[in-house]
Amino acid sequence: MSKNSKEGGYRFTFAKPHGPPTISPPLAQGKIAGSVMFTIPGLTLSGGDNKEILQLARNCGYEIWGVDTKSIQNKITKALGTLFTFAFYVPFKSGADENELFQVASRLLVERFLGLFSFFAAMKFSFVNILTDTVGQDGKHQMILTPTARRPLQHAVKVQYPSNLENIVPPEDIHSALFWLRRGLAERDLLDTYSALMLCLQIMARHIVTQESVTRRCPSCGVDLETQQPSITSMMRELIVTRLGESSELFERLWKTRNVISAHGNEPVTPETLLELFALRVDATMLAFKSIKLGLGMPLDSPPVPNKDFFLSDAFMYTD
Repeated sequence: MSKNSKEGGYRFTFAKPHGPPTISPPLAQGKIAGSVMFTIPGLTLSGGDNKEILQLARNCGYEIWGVDTKSIQNKITKALGTLFTFAFYVPFKSGADENELFQVASRLLVERFLGLFSFFAAMKFSFVNILTDTVGQDGKHQMILTPTARRPLQHAVKVQYPSNLENIVPPEDIHSALFWLRRGLAERDLLDTYSALMLCLQIMARHIVTQESVTRRCPSCGVDLETQQPSITSMMRELIVTRLGESSELFERLWKTRNVISAHGNEPVTPETLLELFALRVDATMLAFKSIKLGLGMPLDSPPVPNKDFFLSDAFMYTD
C-alpha cells in the first residue's frame, strides 16, 4: 500500500494467487468441501514439523481432511516463507451462501491455528495472502483471494507440541486468549503490546478462577440488596499470585500500569509509565504463557517459552 500525497488517499497492491491448492478434499454429503491457503513470510519449518502442524490444525475445531506445507521463495527479494494449505469441511446450512460460509470458517480456522502455532512455537508472526478454494456439488472450484497485511519473520522455528494434548480442542476462552497473545507478540507499539497481553491474562483469569458472588444486605433489616459478581481485579490477583505463584507487589505494578494505559482513573501516561512498560511486558508475556499452560493442563515450567527476540526493542518501533 502506498500513499498518494496529491490526493491524500492510498493505493493498494493486491495479493497474488498461490496457484491451485496442493490438496483438496473429496465431496461429502451435507458439507462444504474446500481448501484455505496462506503464507507466513520468513518462516522456515524444520523437517519433522508436519505432524505437529496437522495436529494443531485438528485442534482448531474443524473437520480437517489434510494439511500440506511447502517452502517458498520470493523471486525478487529471495526471502523465504512457508505456504500452508488446509483441506477441510464446513457443515452446510440451509439458505446460506456456500462461499461466504466457507470464507468465514477459513478466516476463523487460520486465526485459531496461528494462535496455537504462535504459542507452541513461541514466536511472533502474522500471515499474508489468504486464499480459499471451495468445491461445489457440481465439482467446480471457486477461489476467493483476500489481501492481508504482513510482518516478516527472521528465524526458523521449532514447534514444541505436547503429546497429551492430541485430539483435544481447546475451549473458546483459550482460543480467545491465544488470539490476544499472538497480537501481543506481533505488535510493535509498546502500549498495544501490553494491552493485548493483559487482555489475554484477563480472559484466562475468568477461565481459570472460580470465585463466589457476594450478596450485600441491609444492615438494619438483613434484606438482600444486590448480588455482586467477582471483580476482574480479584480474579487477576488470584490468578497471578495464588495460581501462578508471583508476588503481590508484581501484581500491583502490572494492574496499576494496566489501569493507566487503559484510562482507568484518568491517570496520565508519563515517561515513567513507558519505562515501567519495558520491564513489565516481559513479566506480562511470561505470565500469559504460564496462564495458557495452566488452562491446558500443562506444567508451568514446560515448553514453550517466549523467543528471546521478542524482548529486544525494535529500532524502528515508531517509524510506521
